[in-house]
Amino acid sequence: MTIVPPGPGEAVLRAARTTDTPALLYDLDAVTATVRGLREDLSVLPDPVLLLALKANRFPPLLRHLAGLGVGADVASPAEWRAARDAGMDPISATGPGLTGAELADMAARGALVDADNVDQLRALLAARPAPAEVGLRLRVPMAEQDRTAGRRASRFGVDPADRELHRTLADAGARVVRLHVHSGEIATPDRAELLASALLACLRVFPDVRELNLGGGLTALYTDRDRARQAWKRVAARLAGTPVRVIVEPGMLTTALAGYLVVSLRSVGRFPGGPGYAVADASGWNLFTWGDPRVVARLPERPGPAGPYLVGGVTCYENDVLAREVALADPRPGDRLVFNAAGAYTAAMARDLHGWGPPREDVVGTGEGWST
Repeated sequence: MTIVPPGPGEAVLRAARTTDTPALLYDLDAVTATVRGLREDLSVLPDPVLLLALKANRFPPLLRHLAGLGVGADVASPAEWRAARDAGMDPISATGPGLTGAELADMAARGALVDADNVDQLRALLAARPAPAEVGLRLRVPMAEQDRTAGRRASRFGVDPADRELHRTLADAGARVVRLHVHSGEIATPDRAELLASALLACLRVFPDVRELNLGGGLTALYTDRDRARQAWKRVAARLAGTPVRVIVEPGMLTTALAGYLVVSLRSVGRFPGGPGYAVADASGWNLFTWGDPRVVARLPERPGPAGPYLVGGVTCYENDVLAREVALADPRPGDRLVFNAAGAYTAAMARDLHGWGPPREDVVGTGEGWST
């Protein structure tokens, strides 16, 4: 069994043939299957909690579906907080460097799991009214090697657990730390997962009241090999054995990316002089594919005959606005449709708006009951 959807199902293709384009279609069956698979793998952990990182996607019908599956939310802004609450997601974890102390205090009063990102934010949170007696902390940890930028080894987010000012602030307010939270890019290997668990475990000696450990997200690279992912969770479980904590994970891309499809229509077709063909679509790769690299997984209609390479350009006037640099197409024509995969995360949520073309329409398809292999 895999937690990765096998490709566009009939519900997606049926909708892709008739929907107004450009459109983002989210396959609820694939989302359900992914959640089930993740829950199965995480079951080895102590009292596991699954959250969606809303930075990846905050489309209300999709969030309501996830809430119905018992998935909570990780939020980092007031807009994400409102989206998660409106969808009925529970629990909600809140952490982010831009949140004010008053905003965090209000979220905590409404039941959110709030984790301070830095000492100034913690001080503002504890000074707010009502001030929470129990707080969480995001810890600064070394970044994975592939995520290091500008020569930095440590994340710019989180607090140093050995910071004297941190402990003075907690003591002055009489606050107890009940949750520790890390996130430092991709957890790409079992070694990395075990390292993060070990770092959190070591901090329990400093914060003895902790009862929740949040390992963050960044699980997509790990799940390119599900057996490797399962090994990672077993190693984390072994490391935490006998510890009275529950474990929280908050994947974003892994949960929704491969359940989302971008459907575009071709507006024109031509050929470079002496070179390959090109086509112009009614969406913009520059506006939509900031963090993703989707691939064409369906051509509608699928025509017989030899297929040649085509560059699929976006609708803007930016020369490097490209949705796909080389797609095999047989006799493409204006009005034909292309379906791109891996568009369910960081697409609408991060869309730019060059020329004011606006975002694609969004919709959900499928029954939400999941698929099986």
